[in-house]
This record gives sequence, C-alpha cells and structure tokens, in this order.
Amino acid sequence: MKGFGYLIRNFFTHKDYLAPASEIPGTLFTPLHYAFSAVLLFIVVFGALRLCKKQEYIKRVFTVIWVVLAILEPVVVLWESVSGKTVGLDLRLNLSLYPCSIFLYVMPFFLWGNELCKKIAGGYLCTLGLIGAAINFVYPAIRLASYSCISFAGFHTFLYHGSMLFVCLVLLVSGEHRYTNVEHWWELFLPCIPTLLLSIPANIVNYTFDADYMFFRGKFPLIAQIGSGLSEGSIFVLVYLFYIFVPALFYLPSYLCSLVQRREEKLLCE
Repeated sequence: MKGFGYLIRNFFTHKDYLAPASEIPGTLFTPLHYAFSAVLLFIVVFGALRLCKKQEYIKRVFTVIWVVLAILEPVVVLWESVSGKTVGLDLRLNLSLYPCSIFLYVMPFFLWGNELCKKIAGGYLCTLGLIGAAINFVYPAIRLASYSCISFAGFHTFLYHGSMLFVCLVLLVSGEHRYTNVEHWWELFLPCIPTLLLSIPANIVNYTFDADYMFFRGKFPLIAQIGSGLSEGSIFVLVYLFYIFVPALFYLPSYLCSLVQRREEKLLCE
C-alpha cells in the first residue's frame, strides 16, 4: 500500500502511470475516501447554512463557483487528453455531455436570466442536479475507481459535485427555489428542459463515436446491471422517461394540492 507522500508526489499524475487502485489510499470505499467525504460534506452543509443567513451574498458566491468550475472544466479535459499514454481528446469519454455537466450550462440562466429561466434552471439544480450530485458525491465510481480523492482528478470531482450540493442546499434552505406553487401541469416538466436539450448533442456524439453520454446506451455499469436483459432501444426510452418524469415527481404534490384546492373553490362558488 502506497503512503500519503505518494499521493502528494503524484497529485497531477494520470491514471495510466499510477499504481493499481488497490494500492492507493483514498480510492473508492477506502477509509481515506470516507474521511474525505465526511469532512467535505460538513463543509458543504455548514457553508450553505451560513450563506443562507447572508442572502445578499448568494449571487456573488454562486457566480464565483460557476466561474471557477467553468475554468476548471476545460483544464481537466486538456489534462486528461495530454497527460496519459495516449495523447488526444477522447470523444467517447471527455466531452462535457454528462447529466451533471448541465450544472455549468444552467447556472448563467439562473444567475442572470428572467423569472422563467430561473425557474427552469432552479428546477434542474434541485431535482436531477441534486440526484446526480448526491450519487457522485457518495459513489464517485468513475474517478475514484482509478484515482485517490487526494489527486487532481479526485479533487475536481469532489469540488464539482460538492458545489452542486452546496448550490442546491442554498436554493432550498433560502427559499430561492421551492417545490411548491405549481398550478399548471406543464410546470411539472420545466425542470427536464435542460436535460432534454443536452440529450440532443449527447446522442449525436453517442451514435457517431459509439459513446454513452448521459447513459442512453446502457453501458455504464450501474445502468447495465439495472437494465440487464433489456435491449438498447428499451434502455434508451427508459432513460428518457427517467429524465422527464423523475423531476416532475418533486413538484407533483404541489400540483395535486392546487387541483384539490381549485375544485373545492369551484364547489363553494356553486
């Protein structure tokens, strides 16, 4: 087993030149991974609660988070492309076409868009964004299968998904976004709009370069296990249905309550 000094010396080393994951501290489900996640989660929750008490700073903090992550994204892609044994951009893996990538694309609309843009962006951030951030924070299988959490790649994935969790917590605790006040059926489907938009270039790349962005082709291990025995076409449709209807479930109770309330008011008027 390698020591902590090995992690520091190889902080920017590509996985092609690292020791096997079983010999590296801080890879998936190791004690260092658990400790690192716990400390970072405390920082995320504590920081979000503190920021909610000073709401005038929310937009500034969100802007800094978005700028930092937007700068880091191409840096990470460039690093992955030039630091391994094979030099070049891997179009099947390294493009920012994953469900969590949407965070980068919707944040400007939430920060500077009109009310409808804010509602759509906030809807993604507090539904699919929340789910994706939570899963990748607890189970960062793609990165920590090869890297330690004390590495450039590991640090980036925790910073990215930790930031997503932070933003979502601030939005919900501060009341900047709510799962309530849904009066029309079409409002249930506003949160899925960013995901459906990104699915267009994602599937163009998927079927051009045999990739699996946004998991539409069922090659991701967890999706492959869940969809075992299903055809690729069936998985494709089920993934789309997930992206459309799961976000709507967050707002469904509010919509049903508004339906009941309107019916009661109509009966009273009669």
